[in-house]
Amino acid sequence: MSFLRYLEEEIVRYDKRVQKILANPDPTKPKSNYLMYELERDNRISNIEAYKAGKPFATGLYPPTIFKALGLEVWDGVMASDRTGGEPAKRYFEAVQRGGLPYQVCDRTVISIPMVISGDCPKPALVVSTNWECENIPLCHNFIGKYYDLPTYYLDVPLETSERTLEYVADQFAELIEFAERYVPGAKYDEDKLIEMQTWELRWNKAYRDIYQLRKRTPCPLAGKEAFREPRWPTLYHDPSRAVKYIETYRDDLYEMADKGILPVKEEKLRLMWCISGPFYDDPFKYLESRGVSVPWWQIGNMSRVSGVGSTGIYGEEKEYGRKLSLLEEEARIVNQSAWGGLGKRWIDDALFVCEDLHLDGIVYFLQWGCTVTVGVGKILAEAAEQELNIPTLLLEGRMLDQEVYDAKKFREQLDEFLDICLENKKKLARKKANELVDKI
Repeated sequence: MSFLRYLEEEIVRYDKRVQKILANPDPTKPKSNYLMYELERDNRISNIEAYKAGKPFATGLYPPTIFKALGLEVWDGVMASDRTGGEPAKRYFEAVQRGGLPYQVCDRTVISIPMVISGDCPKPALVVSTNWECENIPLCHNFIGKYYDLPTYYLDVPLETSERTLEYVADQFAELIEFAERYVPGAKYDEDKLIEMQTWELRWNKAYRDIYQLRKRTPCPLAGKEAFREPRWPTLYHDPSRAVKYIETYRDDLYEMADKGILPVKEEKLRLMWCISGPFYDDPFKYLESRGVSVPWWQIGNMSRVSGVGSTGIYGEEKEYGRKLSLLEEEARIVNQSAWGGLGKRWIDDALFVCEDLHLDGIVYFLQWGCTVTVGVGKILAEAAEQELNIPTLLLEGRMLDQEVYDAKKFREQLDEFLDICLENKKKLARKKANELVDKI
């Protein structure tokens, strides 16, 4: 019954946040924040109901639209560990060390293993592992499949996108559906359900596009923590319609706050991009705002593509391929355009596009321990940003959940030194531009 206890604790935690916001609303934060916590709370309540009813859970596929179309419940395994902190995270880390698990890999993923072993996750009926995600996540999903001896399907996503690779991945989705129907009791593919799920995903992504346009304003009306809010797929939730209602209300709140002049930074001195992750046990964004620094953008995975920037499309659009895609091709397009599972050039190009589009003055690149996908690309991005956009990058090493190695004083000093560099560089670029204008006259 450990899983039920875990869910009950989650429900209490989220309900406390809801009550705190409703009892003392903060006018400097989106009013809809309580809707987010209500959504998380009620999703855990739905998890309990599904678990007690013996409904089959599936994990490992993002977005989980195919799971929904198969009539399966969704367990966001690695994302659940991703949001663990405080005493539970400490307990899981101790279990990692006791069990001889690799301690220095990405902490936001490895603790999903002790969560499984301790029974804080449900035993799934199906696991999908894919290189669409960062390398550590499919390894964790592989572990879950082997630990429980479960039906496990590996989705192979090519590094580059084309008509050929689109067809290749779409064919695998068709195989996945057949695989699930054969090996998971009660799984039955419903095409109308997939259409419904894609409709919710489209509305969610459109809201993120609207929010992206808001990031272009100066001063940036989004607080750094808002930029750092990870985009979740609405189909991860038991009721995707509520998830979409939340994100659209959240978008409207941000626009209303911006129009009223409720800004985290009144006099914006710098605009930075924050990459990958950060110390969840600290708030560097509040500190940056005290220095007059906005963080309009957080670059992670395929976030820029979800937000509709660049040349990639979302459900129903004909951007890349110039034709209407089939339902399974639409799913293939989403995983095909992931920056996690693609070439490093895709990651670099996405980041540079956003830097230029949002007129950013620098990049803070958090070198998350054990992130095999992004750590090596950090220096390459720093060089490209310097050469192509004349903006500096701060490479910061750290962990997201484990604060044992965190030195707050050193962290602040590194940020301060970098901000001074960015300010001087911005002045230098402004002088250069002014001289160029004079020369033209």
